[in-house]
Amino acid sequence: MRLVLPAALAAAFVAGCGGHGKPAATSRTTPKSSSVLVRLTAQSHHPRVGRRWSYQVRVTDPAGRPVPAAVHLQILFGGVPVGQVGRHRVANGVWRETLGAPGNPPFPASARGQPLLFQAVVTARGRTKKANWWIRVR
Repeated sequence: MRLVLPAALAAAFVAGCGGHGKPAATSRTTPKSSSVLVRLTAQSHHPRVGRRWSYQVRVTDPAGRPVPAAVHLQILFGGVPVGQVGRHRVANGVWRETLGAPGNPPFPASARGQPLLFQAVVTARGRTKKANWWIRVR
């Protein structure tokens, strides 16, 4: 089961995520010494198989101002990536999406009960940061 699950999850998510909207252009760059804060939130830690599940990634500077960024979203099982949700550029520092909506597959039945990690890898201002959200699909 453990060998089949990563392959099934990978197939489900790689086939899935389409773009939503136009890729955003980045504005002027700032010095590499600038800090970037990444916040990943979702509607719950227990998405349901075949149902919609929303999440949001917010990228800001320490003062709370939005920062343009590249966002790579993936699913990890045991620390190993098993599915790519998508890669996006955001000019306004925010990426929102709903899995299970048209163009984005919902969680597959093979994910039910598995301890997974939903991860956002964000690159902004020359730095890369990760934000994690644990999930156990029901």
